[in-house]
Amino acid sequence: MTATETDAQRIARRYPPSRAPKWLWVVVAAVIAGVGGTWLLWSAAYGANPPISAKIVTWEVTSDSTMDVRVTTQRPDPSRPAVCTVTAQAESYETVGQYDIELGPGTEELEHHDIELKTFKRATSVKILACTPR
Repeated sequence: MTATETDAQRIARRYPPSRAPKWLWVVVAAVIAGVGGTWLLWSAAYGANPPISAKIVTWEVTSDSTMDVRVTTQRPDPSRPAVCTVTAQAESYETVGQYDIELGPGTEELEHHDIELKTFKRATSVKILACTPR
C-alpha cells in the first residue's frame, strides 16, 4: 500500500459516510424554505398594513411633573375605534407617566393629538407603547 492509499483508508475510517441519504436533506431544506418563505410573506404583509399607527411628532418637558406631547395617528379605517398608549421615561429608564389616547369612530384617516402627560418624576423621553384597535 502506498502512503496515499493508507491516508485515504484512515480518513474514511475517521469520517464515515452519512447515514441519511442526500435526497432527504434536500427535501428537509425545501420544506424549511417553504415554511420560512410563507411565514416571511405573511409577516411582511401583516406588518406593512397595521390597523393603526402612531408617531411622536414633538415633545417638551414643561416641569418636573408634566410634559407636552404631540402625537399623529393614522387609521386606514377611521370608523374603527382604537387606543394608543403613550409613556414617559425618566433618566433611569423607569416609566414615570402614561396616557391613553382614546380614538373614537371618526372620518379622518390622519389625526393630530396634543396631550399634557402627567408624570410623578421628571421625564427625559416619551414613546408610543402600543396602538391597538378596539
